[in-house]
Amino acid sequence: MKCDCSIDPSYDTPEFYTEMMRTARKEHICCECREKISPGKKYEIVSGKWNGEFNSYKTCLGCKRIREHYCPSGWYFGELRETLIECLDFDYITSKDTRELEE
Repeated sequence: MKCDCSIDPSYDTPEFYTEMMRTARKEHICCECREKISPGKKYEIVSGKWNGEFNSYKTCLGCKRIREHYCPSGWYFGELRETLIECLDFDYITSKDTRELEE
């Protein structure tokens, strides 16, 4: 059985967007885990127009793969951690079972 933590992607669809894989020439910050993307590392960049505003989102390969596996049908950029905590009761960044925190 595959776990699906996707959100309804129709809620905030962009007017248009492009997505590309790049190799970092300078340091960037992942929009999901907030970790550094070091020069020489591959990352995904998605740029587009959402709700009348232009935005770009850079995602490290680890977060991109987690998102593809657990949220294949939709997600909000920058909210992967919260989505997975709500869906799986697990914080993939700190490796903590959030059910333990509630006890």
